[in-house]
Amino acid sequence: MSHLQKLCRKGEIRINGKRTKATAPLFENDELKLPPYIINYTSTTITKPNKDSVYNAKDIQDILKSIIFEDNEIIVINKPSGIATQGGSGLKKHIDTLINTALPQYKNNLRLTHRIDKDTSGILVIAKNYESALKITTLFKEQKIHKTYHALVYGTFDSNEKTGTIKTPIQSTKDKEAKYAITKYKVLDEAFNCLSLLELKPQTGRMHQLRIHTSQIHHPIIGDFKYSTNNEFLKLKNSFEIDIPRKLYLHAYTIEIEGKPIIKADYPDHFKKICKYLNF
Repeated sequence: MSHLQKLCRKGEIRINGKRTKATAPLFENDELKLPPYIINYTSTTITKPNKDSVYNAKDIQDILKSIIFEDNEIIVINKPSGIATQGGSGLKKHIDTLINTALPQYKNNLRLTHRIDKDTSGILVIAKNYESALKITTLFKEQKIHKTYHALVYGTFDSNEKTGTIKTPIQSTKDKEAKYAITKYKVLDEAFNCLSLLELKPQTGRMHQLRIHTSQIHHPIIGDFKYSTNNEFLKLKNSFEIDIPRKLYLHAYTIEIEGKPIIKADYPDHFKKICKYLNF
């Protein structure tokens, strides 16, 4: 978002020929001018989705605004909390089809290279073609891509537990046997003896790994009602002078991909709200 704001201030992004702000809305038939170095993004017209599409104009505008990095191989978005990355039983809207609907010039060739949970926000890497997808997924397998998450968790840590490594087996519904998962963590801040801001660096990629690991060390993520309880959330909510949105406070914050700059995704509003209140 900060890069987008900078481009707007410089006048490199314009709507209908006029300077604009990063928060300005786009409407049907608006002409959006982008810098020439953004590959495949030339002056274009925002068109109304096909009448049979499950996505409306706002869906498309929102996903386009969520793009935080692009080169000739990948598009990186700051995924909002509450939308799945891929389709599943009963899911009509998800990033996989939404991004292809929003960017028809790629002719349905945009491909997910990894997944994050529906309620987790933050960085999601999308390849522009098969070759790029193969390259990125190979880098993931070779552990040449490093992801960092931030999470707000219940409780505070003893002085000798401010950093550590969690290594425990996790068994998913797809695996017959539990597999070891490794997560490195560091306490970034804490407040009121009731919650902490954690940096989490997964060394493996098991399903729900960060949510399970934080729960196993008795510091589950706020808003995670699968691995913590509703009572914990209500107790915290009642102790604050502000309203706490009932969302998951887990955010994919940065990603380091070999050969590319470090990419960072700003916190979503519900995450920012608590951090501002606690002066984190």
